[in-house]
Amino acid sequence: MAATSYSTLLTLTTPTQPEQPCKNMKEVKQLHAQITKKGLSNRPMSYSKLISSCADIATPDSLEYAKKAYELFERDERSRVSLYMLTSLIRGYCAAGFFDEAILTYAQIVGKGVTPDKYTFRYVLSGCAKADLFLEGIQLHGTVLKLGLEEDLYIQNCLIHIYAECGEIDFAKKLFDEMSERDVVSWTSLICGCARRDRPKEAVSLFFEMVDAGIKPDSVTLVGAISACAKLRDLDLGEKVSSYISKTGLTVNTFLATALVDMYMKCGATDRAKQLFGECINKNLELYNALLSNYVRQGMEREALATLVEMLQRGQQPDRFTMISVAKAISQLGDFAFGQQFHGYVMRNGLDDWHTAGNAIIDMYSSCGKQELACRVFDRMSTKSVVSWNCLITGFAKNGDVDSALKLFNEMPETDVVTWNTMIGGLVRASLFDDAIELFKVMQNEGVKANEVTMMGIASACGYLGDLDLAKWIYHCIENQGIHRDLKLNRALADMFSRCGDTESTMQVFDKVKNKDVSS
Repeated sequence: MAATSYSTLLTLTTPTQPEQPCKNMKEVKQLHAQITKKGLSNRPMSYSKLISSCADIATPDSLEYAKKAYELFERDERSRVSLYMLTSLIRGYCAAGFFDEAILTYAQIVGKGVTPDKYTFRYVLSGCAKADLFLEGIQLHGTVLKLGLEEDLYIQNCLIHIYAECGEIDFAKKLFDEMSERDVVSWTSLICGCARRDRPKEAVSLFFEMVDAGIKPDSVTLVGAISACAKLRDLDLGEKVSSYISKTGLTVNTFLATALVDMYMKCGATDRAKQLFGECINKNLELYNALLSNYVRQGMEREALATLVEMLQRGQQPDRFTMISVAKAISQLGDFAFGQQFHGYVMRNGLDDWHTAGNAIIDMYSSCGKQELACRVFDRMSTKSVVSWNCLITGFAKNGDVDSALKLFNEMPETDVVTWNTMIGGLVRASLFDDAIELFKVMQNEGVKANEVTMMGIASACGYLGDLDLAKWIYHCIENQGIHRDLKLNRALADMFSRCGDTESTMQVFDKVKNKDVSS
């Protein structure tokens, strides 16, 4: 069947069609009644207006109405498949966040033998980008190339975003370099992709390239560049981006202020972060969380709790990220009294349903030496993930109750590397070095892949045992399994060989350390 084209649609007129689009479902239903009353149910223009209006409203009810309206239109034998109607449905689904439905509607278009156009791809690719549907986006890219639509700027931007967000930065960069025209979205998609995918240097470099090319960044671009500076812990670069904002007179909205506060805190410019935070008139939850979490990260627990108090006094409701940061602050302080108040607040406000908050409270009570209360929270949890079990096991291990930790470990329905690391670390802290080595061997036999944290614990156990043959076996395990050797692991290995009396191996480990520090 031939699809109704856009040119046909634009030339069609009907007296039932209002000059302005429908603003609500009441007007949509009035329009539908007119279409039915005047016998225009098989007229594409009439139903196109109806479905497009539903897509503009973009609520679950309006989109369900649009879907049913299209099905009614399609059942009429005189009707033809309308690409415009189906594309409008895709647009509405994407606007409402129903990305799976958008993909299914696209499949419906293809299944009916209708060729999608650039507008269809604009909306469906935009949906893929927003929903991180990378596989679907890459498949759509192939169809875009077959249809010769790859030069459309909007489509190119969506594809760059998809490839950048799924970690294919080099491919995104290739598409970017091949573009005959680039706008702020093109640059921003690549900058943010690099910043999020651990290529912060490239993100900052691209930002200054963009400025030199005369493209004015928007707040999203700036947040991407600032977050890259934060990852690099490079205050000078961060100040350069901040200076650009000041020179160009851009408004520092809360979104931008949050990124700047986070960057200053991560770069150690705490006073500058506090000053900027104080200057913000409209403080939202994200801004409070940025300051609070960084206070905790820097060991400024009292400041973190003071921020929480201010936040609550201003009527700002915390979310699970706030709860996790506050619980960590209390854990680091070991402040049981404040911990009880905090737990009471969580219970009174119904926040204990948050799984992550429950895990944080278990850790908090364990750190305060109140393992019995940690167990109560664990027992009351409706859903217990591996993380929940790990938190409780860590608590027992921290508090020296290795037997209870082992009992819980053996009861776990499933484990991960963190579980094994926790148990090995607990055994080492309890000076049960042979048991730690034996548990590591069980871990290897069960096919659980060790990491650098595992090997630090095992190296420590071996060092205390002074067993050189065991030390060499551990070293070969690390080499054969390709475990990343960071500075901490190298120090642990050097200490292990030193305790075993092997000076030559100790020096060989030192020679492989790329970044020596004083503690080495």
